[in-house]
Amino acid sequence: MRSNSCSSFPEDLLSALLLIAWLCSLAFPQDAPPPATLPQTPAATPTPPTAVTPPAPVILIDAAHGGTETGAILAPDNLEKDVTLAFARRLRQDLLSRGFQARLVRDGDTLISTDQRAIIANAARPALYICVHMTSQGAGLWIYSAILNGSNDNRGPFADWSTAQTASIARSRSLQQQLTETIQKTRFPVKSLAIPLRPLNNITIPALAIEIAPANGQVSQLASPDYQSMVSAVLANAISTVRERLESGR
Repeated sequence: MRSNSCSSFPEDLLSALLLIAWLCSLAFPQDAPPPATLPQTPAATPTPPTAVTPPAPVILIDAAHGGTETGAILAPDNLEKDVTLAFARRLRQDLLSRGFQARLVRDGDTLISTDQRAIIANAARPALYICVHMTSQGAGLWIYSAILNGSNDNRGPFADWSTAQTASIARSRSLQQQLTETIQKTRFPVKSLAIPLRPLNNITIPALAIEIAPANGQVSQLASPDYQSMVSAVLANAISTVRERLESGR
């Protein structure tokens, strides 16, 4: 009995060792693949800075007269105050469609004094102020800049009201000349002149006035939607040619 138990001991030990080795191979495999690594994210390409687009220039359109101030009686049922307002609204729309900002000093039958108009323009600080008038005399379009009469007696930050346009008169006349030359290329009748017309001389930013006359000699043409549309398009296209100057303030 003793000899049998001793002869079987090595076999049991060998089996136990083999079992341990097999279990170790399961726990610690020799040919296990390397641990997975996270994919490398490529470095982000720097985004070039976006060019800053300047805001669209603001054009302030001032329909002359209004309220009890009727202006010229162009026809029994055509008062200047009504025709200038209709044209100002049309010009505003044409400028908006060309990418400008366009605002009206008055958008109704309102009485506004020349001093109030200048105050509104100086507070708004548009790129260009345009006052609209109508006349039965002449033909086509007149573009006016200011004539400054006075001592130009500025006292510190307080500008002489009668010559407030002094700081911008050179730019106003340069824009006047460029608009006139552009419109002349369309063969639409246009002339330019400097006149002492308020409120141009009270305005501190570039300021012009336009006066529209009938092209065919018939005063009723001034109230014609077709004629107003044509003049408005001609003027809006001309203003578009000076857009860069209006944006840069040159």
